[in-house]
Amino acid sequence: MSGGASFDSVGDMVAPTGEQYEIEAAGYAATITESGATLRLLSKDGRQVVDGFAEDQIPGACRGQLLMPWPNRIRDGLYLFAGAEQQLALSEPHTHNAIHGLVRWATWHVVSHTASRI
Repeated sequence: MSGGASFDSVGDMVAPTGEQYEIEAAGYAATITESGATLRLLSKDGRQVVDGFAEDQIPGACRGQLLMPWPNRIRDGLYLFAGAEQQLALSEPHTHNAIHGLVRWATWHVVSHTASRI
């Protein structure tokens, strides 16, 4: 699924998943995106561990995305919490479901970023 990267006012590419953050430790290397805190790439000793996606793409089929606080579908977007009925947005309207949590497209902001953690 191509997202088509855009460019900022000085001509630098802006990835459709926002800023890209690289971390490394113990032979692992990962790239995490600002959009959804998505795991875009993961390798161990130079070998790809996950089927990631390119920087100028958006993740297809929820690839690498955080599916929180639920990883599936909630029929009609309705659920009970502490005895009160809750209504979620129907993010999959053609099947009348709320799908894959609330954070997969949220913009996550970095509090701390070092070579080995974010």
